[in-house]
Amino acid sequence: MNINEIKELILTIDKTNLTYVNLKDKDFSLEVSKLKELSNSSINQQVESIQKDNDNVDQEKLSNNVNNSTESIIENKDLHLITSPIMGTYYGSTSPEADCFVKVGDKVKAGDTLCIIEAMKLMNEIISDIDGEIVEIVSKDEDLVEYNQVLFKIKEFN
Repeated sequence: MNINEIKELILTIDKTNLTYVNLKDKDFSLEVSKLKELSNSSINQQVESIQKDNDNVDQEKLSNNVNNSTESIIENKDLHLITSPIMGTYYGSTSPEADCFVKVGDKVKAGDTLCIIEAMKLMNEIISDIDGEIVEIVSKDEDLVEYNQVLFKIKEFN
C-alpha cells in the first residue's frame, strides 16, 4: 500500500461507526482506534464533579421524601383492595344519568354494589366484601379494566 491508499483507508474508517480497526497483511499492519484514552486528570475531574453534585443534594428534602413514601406505604397497607374478577368495561352507575353507586368518603357494607363491569354484553355487579369507607376509586366510567386490576381502595372498619 502506498501512502495515498493508507490516507484514503483512514478517512473511510473515520466516516464509519467503527471505533477500532486492526488490519494485517504480509508486510503491512494498520491499527486505528477512535477511542480516547482517559488520563488520570480527566478521570479525577469527573469524580470531583460527581462528588460536588452529591454534596448539593438537600439531605433534609431527601429524608422527608423517604418518610412520606414510608407513611404512604403504611397507610396503603391498612387498605382493603377490591379488584376486578373479569376483564371488561367499568361503569360507576346503572346509566350515565344515574348517580354513582359510591363516591369517595361513602360508607359501605359487605354486599353493597360498588360498580358494574360489562363483559360480552353481560353486566356483572362488583360488591363489597367488607364494611368500610371508600378511600379511592381507581377507575373512571368506560375505562377498560383488566382481570385482577384494583378498582377500589377501602378503609376497613374495625
